[in-house]
Amino acid sequence: MVSGQFSKVIKCLCLMLVLLSACGSAVGEEPEEKKREVPHHSGEAPNEIQETSKYAQNDPKQEQALADEAKKHATEMEQVTDVEAVSLDNHVYVSPEVKHRTRWNLKGFREEGRNYLSETMPDDVVIHFATDQKVNMELERLTDDIKAGMVNGEELDRRLEKIEELMMKG
Repeated sequence: MVSGQFSKVIKCLCLMLVLLSACGSAVGEEPEEKKREVPHHSGEAPNEIQETSKYAQNDPKQEQALADEAKKHATEMEQVTDVEAVSLDNHVYVSPEVKHRTRWNLKGFREEGRNYLSETMPDDVVIHFATDQKVNMELERLTDDIKAGMVNGEELDRRLEKIEELMMKG
């Protein structure tokens, strides 16, 4: 009786060994790596090497005159408690912190703030205005890096593009 069960177990083990060995590759052979048909995870071609930014030669510290002016005008608004601003060329990126009661009507405040800055700043200035906390933090970091001299014109341009994307989302 025991020998009958023993032979069944042996047969099952042998069958499993045969099946498992058939699924594996031959000894010493490496499985073929699949070549990706798409060269990039997004399905688009990888980014080509870009030319340097047209702002590569700009000094970020000297570019902040418009930002300083925008900060001055934004702090004149009674709802504003603090302002972060950075400028490059004729673009100024402004992110005010507002009093708590103003948070109930941020949409209206954004419109009012943008209009106020448009009236008080020179006509050729493009104003990017957002009350988003993430934008405010990124502008504050960028301002600190500019003051520390850790950012060149090209880096300033790249980081402001990312901040502008954040402004569009919010």
